Amino acid sequence: MEQYAKIDSALYDHYTFGLTGDTRFYVEEAKKSEGRVLELACGTGRITIPLAQAGLEVVGVDLSASMLDIAREKIAELGGDVARRVSLVEGDMRSFYVDTPDGEKFGTAMIPYRSFCHILTPEDQARVLERMRDHLVDDGRLIINIFDPRLDWILEDSSYPESPLRKHHEFNHPETGNRVVIWDTRKYDLEKQVIDEDRIFEEIDRDGVVIQRSYAKWSLRWTYRHEMEYLLRLSGFHIETLFGDFNRGPFRYGGEQIWLARKA
Repeated sequence: MEQYAKIDSALYDHYTFGLTGDTRFYVEEAKKSEGRVLELACGTGRITIPLAQAGLEVVGVDLSASMLDIAREKIAELGGDVARRVSLVEGDMRSFYVDTPDGEKFGTAMIPYRSFCHILTPEDQARVLERMRDHLVDDGRLIINIFDPRLDWILEDSSYPESPLRKHHEFNHPETGNRVVIWDTRKYDLEKQVIDEDRIFEEIDRDGVVIQRSYAKWSLRWTYRHEMEYLLRLSGFHIETLFGDFNRGPFRYGGEQIWLARKA
């Protein structure tokens, strides 16, 4: 199920910056509960490290060994209290188990930056939520962000066998300084609510010659608001609120779904 190729992991921090205000939001919400924080799909530590810097003990779980290697390098460079507060575990969020040294469960569990969308069936989505619930203390808090699907965009792209090849991002390679251009094309399965994306990474030298081309593939499932609400209730959570952005604004169609819930 690992969806990030090594090339994607190595360059991830250079084209992925999260959503406006999300880091501050996760730190503020995690500090409202006592106890450790469990972060699933922690990746390269973009949220993990600020949580630890805020004085929280964090266990991060990710399926990608290459992502975790990058997170470990960052944490080792910081050292000190931050390094002592973070534990990283390679595991599948559908079946993971984290055994803390003192046997204590977590006060907060979260899946930031739409990573729950990588779970491609309702059955597996329920398994993830149940695993998170099992790791929470009584009345522990759950925080999950997914995107709210824009049906007009999906239907427009799904009218083609594949969407046109589009430029996703461009930046300078962190080691060579060469241009890196990322292209992607998508296919939509309307029945399964799944987007399959092929991603092409091209490194281009100063003469305009492509000197390296790499490919990655990943899939995302879109989940409708009321479908997500039902999944949370079915999995043993009491819903506190649904925000539409990380400034705690109201839910708006086609924006973000930011769910806060408690273990029932």
